[in-house]
Amino acid sequence: MKIEEQQAEALEDLSPPIEPSVSEQVALVMEDLRAMVTAEMRYHRSRLDYTRHVFGWSFRYGAVAIFAFGGAFIALVLGLVLTIAPLIGPLAATLLVTAGFVIIGIIFATLARRWMRKVYFPEMQKNDDDLT
Repeated sequence: MKIEEQQAEALEDLSPPIEPSVSEQVALVMEDLRAMVTAEMRYHRSRLDYTRHVFGWSFRYGAVAIFAFGGAFIALVLGLVLTIAPLIGPLAATLLVTAGFVIIGIIFATLARRWMRKVYFPEMQKNDDDLT
């Protein structure tokens, strides 16, 4: 019982907690808000740096790939024209190979366009729910 009595006396001796004034509370809220804004800015800055890094290397690799494929397509076109020319004539072979590659280009450009429409940033989408 002595321990309980001592605890009760200790609780009575404690002064009530001091409540901060309104101006102190506003200052604390502003400090928290400033910290939150700073953290958000750091997050978005680091995300932008990462995205810039990924896009930079993707562009470099893509440029080398385009150069390599460009050379391969030139060789393919010349080979096709030289192979088909004795059969249907040089002008018809040139037109046939050109038309074929234009059709292939249109098909793959359409596929690329559909694929790129999948890219989105959810943070940038308009969200009407936050306003209500």
